Amino acid sequence: MQAQGVQDNIVCPICLEVFTDPVTTACGHNFCMDCLQDYWDHQAVIGECPYCPQCRESFSSRPRLRKNISLGEIAEKNHQLLCQKHHKLQELYCRTEGGLVCYTCIREEHKNHDAIPLQEERARKHFRSQRSVTAVRVCVCVLPTQKVVKNSRDEVNQSFAEIIKEIKRMQVKVLEFLDKEERAALVQLGNSIQQKQGKLADFNKQNLWLTDLLDNASDQQFLQVEFTPPPSDHSKLHPSVWPSHPCVRGLPHLISVPSSQCSLPFWSGNGTRLSRTQFDTSLHTPIRSGFTLAISPFVSCETDYCNLNFDPNTASEELLLFKETHSVLNMGILMESFFGSCQGFNHWPQVLCTRSLCEGCHYWEVEVSDSWVCLGATYSYMHKTGKSCIFYLIGRNDTSWCLEWDSLKFSVWHNNIQTVVKGSYYKTIGVFLDYAAGSLTFYGVTNTMNLIYRFLTTFTEPLYPAVMVSSGGSVTLKQHPLP
Repeated sequence: MQAQGVQDNIVCPICLEVFTDPVTTACGHNFCMDCLQDYWDHQAVIGECPYCPQCRESFSSRPRLRKNISLGEIAEKNHQLLCQKHHKLQELYCRTEGGLVCYTCIREEHKNHDAIPLQEERARKHFRSQRSVTAVRVCVCVLPTQKVVKNSRDEVNQSFAEIIKEIKRMQVKVLEFLDKEERAALVQLGNSIQQKQGKLADFNKQNLWLTDLLDNASDQQFLQVEFTPPPSDHSKLHPSVWPSHPCVRGLPHLISVPSSQCSLPFWSGNGTRLSRTQFDTSLHTPIRSGFTLAISPFVSCETDYCNLNFDPNTASEELLLFKETHSVLNMGILMESFFGSCQGFNHWPQVLCTRSLCEGCHYWEVEVSDSWVCLGATYSYMHKTGKSCIFYLIGRNDTSWCLEWDSLKFSVWHNNIQTVVKGSYYKTIGVFLDYAAGSLTFYGVTNTMNLIYRFLTTFTEPLYPAVMVSSGGSVTLKQHPLP
């Protein structure tokens, strides 16, 4: 109906066809230019005045006609919709031949064809087009998704390649560390075997002499023999470690040192710390030919030495513990993406020992690498909220004391106060704790015991030995056979 109304508005009242070059008269009606000119020419022939063919309004003279451009454009568009044969509006779609037809075509050459109104065919094709648009949109969405997946795959491959590279680097470092430990153990074992073989030969000679004496000597000869007393208690220590240790070499003399010399000349009752120079004099006093006092007289190597073990439950994620060698190694890799961020004590590469120390004296030794390490003792770790990360590093709070080596110098820390002390790198550090006296002392162990620093305070809780090992560093707790 709408199409029919449009068609009626663009049809010339004279020729009853769609306008061709439409013009408008003074009365406002529209006609084809040729149709109106022919009509007025006919009127002039019969002697009539020109008038409007539609409303019969007369004109004194033939009006000057002007083209109706807008109507002409509409008419031109509708010319394309007209059936070329019947000049009728094409209102049907022939599905059989796939083209636009008019009602006259359906009654003649398109008779019995499958024809439907244009609106129905448009709705059908619109639905099919919508499906195509949806498919195209899906493709448009899939392409970026594939790109994202590809980028993600590349990132994952790159990440795993880096992880594999780090693991291989870790493997090399661990194997080098194990080779070093193996060589050291073999050297120590070889020395121990040689020493044991020498002692065994001496014992065999002494055994043969005693056997011969017991079996063949007369009473007079037997009583005239002066027997050597059995070895002192320190000889029971393992020969692979202790016979050459400075503590043992000085032990025979320490037994005979008068009790008056066993006082603490470097400690005063008011708890003040004395300088290294004041204490070094007592450390390096000659004992006898070939021996040097290896440790302060109040340290008994046998009774005070304690073998320590690391507590894996307190170790941070980047630390690798070796139970057999009592060592800890920092591989320099912290898998934050896998383990999450550590809080509190484990924010730093630290680990505690399992044993708590209180009452009496305790001594232990630690082998350290020439890298940033901290050695010390702390009260039982308690998580305290509202504290900064630095609070949980040993020595940076009021419940721990430590000696720090940063590859350049020594420093001691307590309550986040640093004191720089003199001294060069020592592979072995000795730590002596006199709990009752409130002293925690650090020594550089070589052929002699060199005092590095001593804390003097009052301990109120059991202390746990603790270490901090930076990236690439290692710490080993030295173990000595106990009597």
